[in-house]
Amino acid sequence: MDSAQLLTAESALHRRAVLAGEAASAAKVPGRFRAWERAGLLAVLATDPALAYLSTVTGVTPETLPEVAGLLRSPEWDGVHPAVVAPAGLPVPGLAPAGDRFLAVRRLEPGWAPPPETVDAEVFLRVLLAGFEVTGPVAEYMAAEHRLPIMRRFLAWEGETPIAAAGMTIDARVAILGAASTLPQHRGRGAQPKLLRRRLEAAAAEGCTLAVATARPGSPSVANLERAGFRLHRRTAWTKA
Repeated sequence: MDSAQLLTAESALHRRAVLAGEAASAAKVPGRFRAWERAGLLAVLATDPALAYLSTVTGVTPETLPEVAGLLRSPEWDGVHPAVVAPAGLPVPGLAPAGDRFLAVRRLEPGWAPPPETVDAEVFLRVLLAGFEVTGPVAEYMAAEHRLPIMRRFLAWEGETPIAAAGMTIDARVAILGAASTLPQHRGRGAQPKLLRRRLEAAAAEGCTLAVATARPGSPSVANLERAGFRLHRRTAWTKA
């Protein structure tokens, strides 16, 4: 996969972050949210400490690397120290490595899928948040993001009981796979691979040519994405020492 497609994937994720931040602000989630672009770099800010994981700089390449230091000096950060996420093997001067993560990308071919089921947004959110076992600002932020009008919502069922949830948005012809979780007592039964397959089928049926997701090394999502044909591009997060 060439660098242009990876940039397309990162740009789609960034535009999703713009919408999520706007939704979080409207829902009065604690903190301040902003996402912006500068000299090819993609910046996301969330000031509440519980949402520190959202504050990132992406779009880092050998060409944009010299602009990172200037971006980090911007007063926009308001004391927040974002993670600068760069391709593995590309050091960021002045920062220390703080773990790896994956950008997962897969090309899609045109396909057919049955019409999506109608999913009650509140049932979806109840399952999604219970699966992640989150509360406070993290739960509020996830709820605001997954109430976006453009969100496609998918549920897996066991009989008449919803046991897993997964979201997806579409940006131009890029499918952005959102958060996905399974209720603790129903894990290990294949719900997430099933929801992943359904989302990819729906994306292909809507004309998407690319699907993108993020994952942490060692997480169950990594194995699911690999089995579904995604190519995992390792990234290193760099932060202030």
